[in-house]
Amino acid sequence: MSHNRRLAVYLRRPVADGTEGRQNSVLGRADALRQQSLVDEVTVTYWNRLSTGVDPEENADIEALERWAIDNGCSLAPAFDRRERHSAFIGDDAVVTLPVVCVAYWEDGRLVGVYPHAGPCGHCTVADGLDRIEAALQSGEPLNLAVDRR
Repeated sequence: MSHNRRLAVYLRRPVADGTEGRQNSVLGRADALRQQSLVDEVTVTYWNRLSTGVDPEENADIEALERWAIDNGCSLAPAFDRRERHSAFIGDDAVVTLPVVCVAYWEDGRLVGVYPHAGPCGHCTVADGLDRIEAALQSGEPLNLAVDRR
């Protein structure tokens, strides 16, 4: 059975040089999975430090990631920090502080994993997530929370 497997990589811009190096490392690992034909596609999205709710595509992505976390008993905090803010210039609004790097794994149109996240057994970093995705794809086993539990 053939699967459609996609890694979505989200990167914050601008960042310091050292942080950009870590981001490039994640991009390199994602591309290596694509080159090995373990994933069919790697998409890269650049976002700012704060999401103010103006960009509908960004909102849809964030909502999908948050919905995955809720559905799987996980939290995206503190990497994603949703809060209210007050400004004398623009008034009150809600913003989400976005992580420097985030990876989401989609299989057959279904969001299967989001990294980083905090789950029932602790935190799972982007590097942990890439390790688990790669191991699951190489073994042919499904990536699910049972894989994420340590």
